[in-house]
Amino acid sequence: MVTMFEPDEAAMTWIPMRMVSPQPNLVHTIYRLVAYGFYHYGWAHFLPSALVYKILTWLGQGDNMPLVMLSYRQLITVLPMIASLLVLVYLQDQFKTWRSVALFIFLLSVPAIVQNGFWWHPDGLAMFFSSLVLYFLWKDNRQFGKHFYIAAAVCGVLTALKVIGLFFFLTIAMVLIWGLVEKRLTWKQFFAKAFTFILVMAAGILISSPYLLIPSHRELAIGNLMGEIFGTSDGYLVYYAKGLQAAWSTIRAYYGELIFLLAALAVSVWSLWDKETRYLRALILSWFIPLTVHLLLFSHFKPHYWLPVAIPMLSNLAFLPPANMKTWRNKDRTSLIKAALLLVVVAQFGVFLDRDVELFRNRITRAENNQEINFYYRAADELAPVAQDLTVYYDYRLYLPETEGWFVDSTFDLLTYNYIQERDFDVLMLSHQRIRDYLQPSAVGIDADTFALSQAFYSDADNEQLEGYKLLFRDPAALLYIKEELCQTYYSQERCE
Repeated sequence: MVTMFEPDEAAMTWIPMRMVSPQPNLVHTIYRLVAYGFYHYGWAHFLPSALVYKILTWLGQGDNMPLVMLSYRQLITVLPMIASLLVLVYLQDQFKTWRSVALFIFLLSVPAIVQNGFWWHPDGLAMFFSSLVLYFLWKDNRQFGKHFYIAAAVCGVLTALKVIGLFFFLTIAMVLIWGLVEKRLTWKQFFAKAFTFILVMAAGILISSPYLLIPSHRELAIGNLMGEIFGTSDGYLVYYAKGLQAAWSTIRAYYGELIFLLAALAVSVWSLWDKETRYLRALILSWFIPLTVHLLLFSHFKPHYWLPVAIPMLSNLAFLPPANMKTWRNKDRTSLIKAALLLVVVAQFGVFLDRDVELFRNRITRAENNQEINFYYRAADELAPVAQDLTVYYDYRLYLPETEGWFVDSTFDLLTYNYIQERDFDVLMLSHQRIRDYLQPSAVGIDADTFALSQAFYSDADNEQLEGYKLLFRDPAALLYIKEELCQTYYSQERCE
């Protein structure tokens, strides 16, 4: 079910298990803990995950996959996300007034936050580390002391985790230039502080990526990094649509209506005129702009990509309500504008809650009358007459639990006849959704030649003309194919014509 519902999780589940697997000696134990071989995400994500798994194995629960996944999601995703929201709330109000409670509840209600809590992924940690960078820069307050360099170290960890730490370049440049304008820095100090920040950040990257010290793993990590950069900018296997128009439906579903987002952005800019909080708003905006521009112009958009910058920007809405409820009585123009904007926020909060209920309902009922699960049981019944072991290919979005006599395989890559024939599968379980994704007219492959071969395969499958195989049945979820010779051996001639 992990593979069916969340392939990203399934691709990572073996890593913590491998990291803490028994080794012959201490050297090999440390080596395996450090050199885990899957460098799409950093050690800061996999090390705590591995420790969680090890604790579960000590408790005799290492094979309890529901508990393992629940523990990963709650401790590695949800807990850091809650901590990051508390950091952002503290930055805005220092927990001094009722606004802290209101802001925390509001941020928790953002559907992107709720949705992200449903999976085990590095984005909760990315939120936490990015919030810490903002906190330590704010705490330093252009003194360029220890907090400035702690921010550099945390930025290094964030960069090792998901690369996005590099997008703090505008924030750091702004802080240094601000110090120069205020004459807190000379030109010599300006360059010295900038260079030292980079050095400390690089040290943070290295400490949180110890596998970089191993040449073979360093090469693998660089290859993974380049693949991730290319994949997020262009797409995986096929080119993904970019731009605001392509992203808007996702933004609206997970971050709010246009009027609300424009209001939040306007408040962020307006609050720059407030001297007491100007520096904080400038930090948040300078962090918000580069990654947002990248996601809207140079990358395909996914809701979790925008979390580290969108949520801090929304936290600036704390500027609207007064610290003291008595000041609500003021009828000046500024108070009226703030009140009008707050009405927009309250209305959006109601929409968020409705969306959150929908997300929770869909989550807890997703296995009920599930088409993929129903397909598996029907496929098992259809294949029951076959009195031999089977090698089975299944698309990773389908449900395929361990089944006696079935030796299964799957791939995230595009399917071609060559792939199927090389592995000599007896049975193919092909997802309708995957066929539709790759046969739609707008789909353009990253590798044009391979994509053409894949489309030919999927077209034959969809038209029930797959070479060397016979279709046993198709339903709304998938198609079940079996080798022609097996069909002729175990089924009627009528079914195999």
